[in-house]
Amino acid sequence: MNPSTDKIHSLSRAVIIDQGHVLLCQTLDLDPPFYFLPGGHIEHKESAQEAILRELMEEANAPARIKRFLGVLEHSFTPGHNSICHSHEYNFYFEVESDSLKFPMHPQQMEKHIVLSWFPLKDLDQIDLRPSPIRALLSQWLGDPHTSKFQSEMV
Repeated sequence: MNPSTDKIHSLSRAVIIDQGHVLLCQTLDLDPPFYFLPGGHIEHKESAQEAILRELMEEANAPARIKRFLGVLEHSFTPGHNSICHSHEYNFYFEVESDSLKFPMHPQQMEKHIVLSWFPLKDLDQIDLRPSPIRALLSQWLGDPHTSKFQSEMV
């Protein structure tokens, strides 16, 4: 076991949709690059809600408001494929809005290892969006409030 990649991490992710587009991050420091929803690690003694608001300030200098909790996705992957620090994660997804993050405005870039950009919701199947189950879950969670709030790739 490799202690640097066998850890379980908790992350908080923002689903920001405007005019049929979703805000995504693209990696700049991993090969091959891929896309993911804005957000990141939940720090010790920080709630998932606090984490996503902090992360949006760190990534885009964007104050934001949480509209609603969408769900949790448990995801596991080969170490080094998606992350250099862990191989199992719980992603907490929130629908978020921000006056600073509106399509087609280009988001302010605060971190050097990612680029933020808008992507048409209808074209998500054409990109490497990770974790991959989020494509289907997004439409379920956004469209049906009675959809299960927890999904796992482990079952």
